Amino acid sequence: MMRRLAVWVGFVAIVLSNLAGLPAQQPPQREIRGTVEGQGFTRIKIALPGPEADSGALGAASEIIGTVRADLEFSGFFDVVEPALYARVPASRQDVVAHDDWLAIGADAVVLAKLSARSDRVEMSARLYDNPSKKMTFHRRYGGEAQILRRVAHQLADDLVQHYTGRPGIAMSRIAFVSRHGKGKEIYLMDYDGQRVRRLTTTGTINLFPVWSPDGGRLAFVSWRGRQPGIYVMDGDGRLGTVPALRGELNSTPDWSPDGAKLVFSSDMNGNSDLYVMTLATAQVSRLTFHPAIDTSPDFSPNGREIAFTSDRSGAPQIYVTGVDGLNARRVSSDGNYSDSPSWSPRGDRIVYASRVDRHFQIVLLDLATNALTALTRGNHNNEDPRWSPDGRHLVFSSNREGTYDIWVMRADGSNPKRLTRGGDAYTPDWSR
Repeated sequence: MMRRLAVWVGFVAIVLSNLAGLPAQQPPQREIRGTVEGQGFTRIKIALPGPEADSGALGAASEIIGTVRADLEFSGFFDVVEPALYARVPASRQDVVAHDDWLAIGADAVVLAKLSARSDRVEMSARLYDNPSKKMTFHRRYGGEAQILRRVAHQLADDLVQHYTGRPGIAMSRIAFVSRHGKGKEIYLMDYDGQRVRRLTTTGTINLFPVWSPDGGRLAFVSWRGRQPGIYVMDGDGRLGTVPALRGELNSTPDWSPDGAKLVFSSDMNGNSDLYVMTLATAQVSRLTFHPAIDTSPDFSPNGREIAFTSDRSGAPQIYVTGVDGLNARRVSSDGNYSDSPSWSPRGDRIVYASRVDRHFQIVLLDLATNALTALTRGNHNNEDPRWSPDGRHLVFSSNREGTYDIWVMRADGSNPKRLTRGGDAYTPDWSR
């Protein structure tokens, strides 16, 4: 069951097949290719021995270095040298490094860290050495409260990614999602790797479709906390505010403009499910689509000039793209008999979405330059709600491949799927920028 449209069907009894839509010309069917192969770069072979630690920081040392290793391996840019080989290298100090010995076990780089604990704080210094040139190329200091050790580790991992690639890492990013709690559905938050799960809403009712603002400081979502479903914004400190001046009984699937100044959403405020844009500072609302079909699940392009969305105007839900002014709408999906949940890549060159093929929803990647389609998932189960990581190298999605719906991540080529939640009934994730 496709979540973004079907959730509304279940709660407000809207049946797509009973609503008349004007037929649109359908693009020719395109074959979905196999899984994308390769990323076109050589991974950096790096060693991460346990840091020197004083007596009060021994436990923290293991957690920090384990987290950094996992972050770098997940990034796809690094091959972490097997820790069992480190015993072959003579003990190094931060001023005397056995570069040749590290090279002998395959490490082109090594990170040497020193950790100390004072009261409820942890302090760490980290040095990165390039073994072929025998030079230190990186020196940073980190600190934080003891209960946020993993954030310290994530920051080091992101700094290493930035150092080698010139692009920000994603280890400090977070994922919001929906999961059942009692009789309701609440918004939850977790680190990008599935750790530190915490509940954000406590309404005891239904909350859906969380989406991060571009700066990662706010979440917009839909909630039944009032008499009818409304769009709410949660600030970084947890305070809630409703988006003003919204009429209608169905206000759903919000998304932020790239500058964070506007929200696009679907609403029936004029009697039909169409797309609208609200300027948050003024509460001014502009209608974008004027079609008798159901238009929903809008997603702003990174440049802010286009919006991808789901519409059944061709007879069944498919993916369309329109200008931000609502003009020049065109259908871009042609596979499957039901497509939903479009999401633009951070560079704006690809759209990923879910498509029903052979009775199951699978995640499909559309290259906008070539119109090539690539199936990223397969199998006798559903994979839905895809969203991009901020670096465009990974996807988060919901899947029932293990029997219940949980949140998963995978690389953008469909490889290395990893399950993040294990509670069942978790879906509609969104990855912070």
